[in-house]
Amino acid sequence: MGIKNALLVSLAIPMSMLLSFTVLHFMGITLNMVVLFSLTLALGMLVDNAIVIVENIHRFVEQGASPADAAMKATSEVAWPVIGSTMTTLAAFSPMLFWPGIMGEFMGYLPMTLIITLTSSLFVALVINPALASLLIKPGIKKCAKNQKNGKMDEIHAPGLSDMKTDPLNGCSREEYAQYTEGKTMEDISRDINKPAEIKGFILTSYSRMLSLALTVPFTVMGVAFSLLVMMIQLWLIVVGLEKPVEFFPEIDPGGIYVNVDVPEGADLDYIDTILGRVERALGDDLAPRLHTLPGGGSFTGPSDMKNIKNIYTRATIASDGGSAFSANTPNHVGLRFLDLEERWRSTHDTVDEIRQRIMDIPGGKITIAKEEDGPPTGAPINIEVSGDDFEMLGEIARKIRNIISDLPHVHDVRDDFVEGIPSVQVSVDRQKAALFGLTTDGIGYALKSAYNGLEVSSFREGSEDYDITVQLGEENRRVVDVLQELMLPTPTGQMVPLSTLATVSFTGSIGDIVRINNERVVTVKANVDENKVPGPVMREQAEAMLHKFDLPPGYKVKFTGEFEFQQESEEFLSKAFLVALLLIFLILVSMFNSVIQPFVIMTSVILSLGGAFLGLTVFRSPFGIIMTGVGVISLAGVVVNNAIVLIDYINKLRQRGLELRDAVVAAGATRLRPVLLTAVTTILGLIPMVSGVSYDFHHWTISWVSESSQWWRSMAVVVIFGLVVATFLTLVVVPTLYYTLERAGDIRRELALKVKKAYWKPYPWLAGDKAP
Repeated sequence: MGIKNALLVSLAIPMSMLLSFTVLHFMGITLNMVVLFSLTLALGMLVDNAIVIVENIHRFVEQGASPADAAMKATSEVAWPVIGSTMTTLAAFSPMLFWPGIMGEFMGYLPMTLIITLTSSLFVALVINPALASLLIKPGIKKCAKNQKNGKMDEIHAPGLSDMKTDPLNGCSREEYAQYTEGKTMEDISRDINKPAEIKGFILTSYSRMLSLALTVPFTVMGVAFSLLVMMIQLWLIVVGLEKPVEFFPEIDPGGIYVNVDVPEGADLDYIDTILGRVERALGDDLAPRLHTLPGGGSFTGPSDMKNIKNIYTRATIASDGGSAFSANTPNHVGLRFLDLEERWRSTHDTVDEIRQRIMDIPGGKITIAKEEDGPPTGAPINIEVSGDDFEMLGEIARKIRNIISDLPHVHDVRDDFVEGIPSVQVSVDRQKAALFGLTTDGIGYALKSAYNGLEVSSFREGSEDYDITVQLGEENRRVVDVLQELMLPTPTGQMVPLSTLATVSFTGSIGDIVRINNERVVTVKANVDENKVPGPVMREQAEAMLHKFDLPPGYKVKFTGEFEFQQESEEFLSKAFLVALLLIFLILVSMFNSVIQPFVIMTSVILSLGGAFLGLTVFRSPFGIIMTGVGVISLAGVVVNNAIVLIDYINKLRQRGLELRDAVVAAGATRLRPVLLTAVTTILGLIPMVSGVSYDFHHWTISWVSESSQWWRSMAVVVIFGLVVATFLTLVVVPTLYYTLERAGDIRRELALKVKKAYWKPYPWLAGDKAP
């Protein structure tokens, strides 16, 4: 296209981004992780419309139109195809706007950002790019030569030479140019431009021969295409699918973890501090600073002998609420923060495994590990809710299920939220004796509350601050029970009566926390899965199969919830969204082509491109991600149809001008080869950094060779890249072949009927006894 045209096309990126950022700002959308990836995904598609329009304007100028006339005529000619191709892409993403639940709140930014960005690029391509092209594309003569045989011009460019008498560089005068452009109208120029490209050069010649061969054996080509689709899916099943069929979210190296400590009910702060101290020593002896080197050079001071750990902190508190210990990180935990990805010596998954080995034998509490979650809070991979009436029975069932789950491989941190009872001291008041002294149970309880919790009796001011004065037992007395035997209570008559005279003190346990869901008592069993080795959905299926053999008492139910519910909801929605996207794309194509057969030909490329998606998953050994791969397939459906639209539209134009079907198909394929390859390459190049992880760090002005976000979005980018590569081949070979076959369906049917008729009547003379067949 040339440097100047390339610069015009590239201007579509900042202008489209500027419009997109403006709209996003007014909508109150910030640049979060999903929005930034959406912009990356759209980056390669932003220039597609600009490429088509700028290239068409350039061709008009080459044929002798003025820049202003070329901008108007060229843009009007391709406006509807450009709008139609953009609408098909938007139709693919629009169903995802209605994604329900927490996953919709998280992933909903992706379709919204893409729709805004692609709409902005359409406006830039139709309005701004033509205006800039009319100003920046200068009419100039690139080549002026005489044909030695007939004396005619070979190729002359640049109208509007009224102020030029001679071009000293090319030796083309104004008179020579006028001879070339005399009598040419915009319709003549448009007709010359829309002529098929001359098939010359190695690439076009080889492609034309391949396409001609495909048209000769159309059924073989289509059979091979669908066979390759099946083979790619089967290859993925053999290499990856049998071991890791599906995953909910991709497993990435965690940036930090929590070593949670669940202490026995009623434990005091000293006991909790003792357990946490053991965890700290397991992580790094006395947590003394240690000097470590970095893989790329340099050094840093860390609190552990494990090089990946950057920071460690400890939190200890007395929490009477047993249910709070079941959150992502319990009230008592040790938090670890790892180095940035490019500074790590090894995967943090290996560091987590080493930490788990170090803390597994620490006594005094239940110690588990929770990884830092980058995505939406979906809960543990295995989340089982046991519901019923009897709370003690629920605890017993939960204990048995916990033992069953613990036997599964790669399952860690199995725990439940059943709290059997909280240790307490019970004071039983003899009401008759208390009444003899004029005391009530409320008065005795208030006295005990004041002694342990304190009673605010006054306040004092120091400077501008007020301080409360609270009266309560000393800390050493509050920590022992013997003080209750010595506690004196005042009576209404002024006498002091020992508490031991009026009440008896005993040790007992209060009922634990009762969790209700939908008015049912529920105890939840949770477990983490080492998803770096096996996906969570796989282990969940194994756990479900094992629990099918577990006999439950009558009236009790077991249900998988948490991540399982989100997975089912997402699977159901994305399946419907894919079908709705295909329907919307099909309806748009029907309105564009005024046909049902031709949109069917284009939609076939969407189905066959799924083979490329599975090929990419096979190459990168990735399972089929419910979220990332599912969204990637829907995105692919909107992208792959664009090139097929351009090709089929041009075949129809050539046939309207009188070309035979076969010649029109071959000529259209050769003419549209460059724009098809160009638009596919721009989209692929825009996503390669997301797959490779290579990026530029503008904070330190250095190239970053790894990226944490690429681990998150890689599977989606891989699906789009490999699917688009396969779809490009389909657009150039299979789609024209299928179009050719369907258009010749009537002829094929008549030829087949004629052959059947001949075969039917061939043995008739022999049966009639006239002659041998």
